[in-house]
Amino acid sequence: MATAVAARSPAGKALLAVGGVLVAGGGAYYFSHIGTVKQLEKEQGALATKSFVAKGKFKRAESDILESESLIKALQQQTDLDMRAITAISQELEAAKLKVQQLEAQQQQKEKDVQRMRADAVKAQQQRDQARSDVQRFRQEAALAEKALAALDEQVAAARRQLNPLNHPLVRDFYKR
Repeated sequence: MATAVAARSPAGKALLAVGGVLVAGGGAYYFSHIGTVKQLEKEQGALATKSFVAKGKFKRAESDILESESLIKALQQQTDLDMRAITAISQELEAAKLKVQQLEAQQQQKEKDVQRMRADAVKAQQQRDQARSDVQRFRQEAALAEKALAALDEQVAAARRQLNPLNHPLVRDFYKR
């Protein structure tokens, strides 16, 4: 009822008019800013999503950096180990090369020794064959010398018999008669 009374008086009418203008102005103000608020809230939501995604990417990037640093450290350690291994292998390779050179020198010396021994063996075979030939010749000479000695022994015996005057052929012929 108070509204009905105020509407009848001119001050009430003015008050209602001011109140209506205020309500209408407030409504107009509300409706004019509600679109801006909704737009800003929409942008705020988009930026919150962007911020959340960026923070996720940031955390993932930090995680990737830690993983990369860990991988780099592991690779550097493995590289150091591999370099030590390469150095050790190089030293072993040099030692093996030296050993190969020594073995090759020994092999060459042995090959020279074998060639010298083969030549000595051929020379020894030739000497053996010459000695066999000499043995055969000396046997023949010895056999001839034995025959000659036997013949000479007979001649010496005959000559010794001739020394005895009784063995003289004339004397013997005389006794045989």
